[in-house]
Amino acid sequence: MITAAATQPLTARAFLFGDTDLVQAMKTSGVADTIRQELGSFTQVTRDEAVREVGKISAELLNLDLTQVLLGAWSTYAALREAGHRTTANPESEELVELLSHRVTLDNRPSIELLVNGKRIATVHFVLMLQITVEALTATIRTGRLIGLRVGRCDFDASVSIEGKTVASRRAQLELPFSARLGSGIVLVR
Repeated sequence: MITAAATQPLTARAFLFGDTDLVQAMKTSGVADTIRQELGSFTQVTRDEAVREVGKISAELLNLDLTQVLLGAWSTYAALREAGHRTTANPESEELVELLSHRVTLDNRPSIELLVNGKRIATVHFVLMLQITVEALTATIRTGRLIGLRVGRCDFDASVSIEGKTVASRRAQLELPFSARLGSGIVLVR
């Protein structure tokens, strides 16, 4: 079990790789060789640079703040939106909404175009799969906005693959025992 640090956002990259170098993980998984084969007619220097660039872009794609993923998903829940409507109708009210065990899923499939001398040489397919099971959440709603959260345990299951090869996967239970005030809040009702 891991306790998440409250000072830095938990990103998909940090969850999957920690301090491990993404390009090294691409080499270990065979992805680097696949990319080099796609550029077979180019020099070794160009092929190695392509691997580094795909690693750099992949790292940027993985800098996805998992807390923001959760907040975005929670803002679509019917129970929260209904509480948003009720608190909009009665601006002096505040509601607590308890969401018991629920799952948030993300399936992100961008692609990376490899260009050499302005010509597209290959398209690299990237897949980030993320499933978060939240065991307990109490949300505070006021004036149609999600203004606070109390989160308990979350089970994270994530994987990233490039060109159909798994580069990293990880399952972990994270304790996120935090109460957060969300400033002016996240709009639930427009």
